Amino acid sequence: MSYTSLTRRQLLAGFGAAGAVTLLGACGASKSKSISTKGVSANGGSAGSGSAGDAKKITMLNWVLYIENDADPSKSPTIRSFTDATGIRVDYRPEIDGNDTFYTKYEPQLSKGKGIGADIVVLTAWMAARMIAKGFALPFTESHIPNKANLLPDFANPPWDPGRKFTLPWATVLAGIAYYPDKCGFELKSVNDLFDPRLKNRVTVLDEMRDTVGLLMLAQGLDPASGSIDDMKKAVAQIRTARGNGQIRKVTGNSYTEDLRLRDTWASIAWAGDAAQLQHDNPDLRWLFPAEGTMRSTDNAMILLGAPNQVGAELFLNHVYDPKVAGPLYEKIQYPSPVKGALANMSAAAKSSPFLNPTGKLVEFRILSANEDDELSKAFAEATQQ
Repeated sequence: MSYTSLTRRQLLAGFGAAGAVTLLGACGASKSKSISTKGVSANGGSAGSGSAGDAKKITMLNWVLYIENDADPSKSPTIRSFTDATGIRVDYRPEIDGNDTFYTKYEPQLSKGKGIGADIVVLTAWMAARMIAKGFALPFTESHIPNKANLLPDFANPPWDPGRKFTLPWATVLAGIAYYPDKCGFELKSVNDLFDPRLKNRVTVLDEMRDTVGLLMLAQGLDPASGSIDDMKKAVAQIRTARGNGQIRKVTGNSYTEDLRLRDTWASIAWAGDAAQLQHDNPDLRWLFPAEGTMRSTDNAMILLGAPNQVGAELFLNHVYDPKVAGPLYEKIQYPSPVKGALANMSAAAKSSPFLNPTGKLVEFRILSANEDDELSKAFAEATQQ
């Protein structure tokens, strides 16, 4: 299989059976709570009234392969069990292919207070923060999502959405290092090892600015979660130098996976999900959580202005945050779950997987202001140009 056409989310979700998923009304003990859908609709009126749309249907826009069987979502155990329990159909569309393209497409409607025809959308933290700041996001009705209590504490209070009033993490994405020990000739332990002269012209870094800059900042003893633009530019300067002297072979998107597969690249800043895929056919490829830390980002479920069925959307999020639903779901899609208790509902193999149960220091890049984003993006583009 060629990986060159894949994005970082376009991963085969074939790592073991998802297992049986319990119905919403069959949640276990105090870890999970179900709520009745009788008598409620998007407007708080009678279920099925359809005054704000079809109260027995929700529409969700997501990234590729963020649910089981997303080529035919009707076969997703998560979706089927929700519909069986509530009678609410899910029109699930894996149509999001970029945060910026999503914003460009829908900002004109949202800025006029108009809906986009979707109830749930999933956006990366920095874009979710922008949506909240612009007033495009609807606050959750907390009573509709009691399973929000199952959110892992690490995710509970991001500075851009304190208390998670507008968002819930859908998936976490990890950026670290993938490398071939036999090719490199030594065991890598640090991001700084990418700059060892023995690896000249055999290193690839990602064009995802926050992941690459963040990892280099950690290697320099700087904090991507709180650092200044000047701190970030120190990492950019290191990239510029390494590009200029040939240490860094390429700065790419997901095409780095093809270079790794062909062994043209010996060591690369990489996404954990890609590494998990590549190891199937390249078992000698090793994944590294760098000693300094691993970059973590979140893609977040949120409800935007004009959602036709806000209540139904909230009920679906409540369903996903049942640990008995979340465990099989996240084992299937191979992303660490943000749901407390999900790991306990996975197979023994999944529980020991570094991709589903990561260890070490995980760091999220801080949210940049619009001016900071423009300034850093320009510097990064200049440093990484071919």
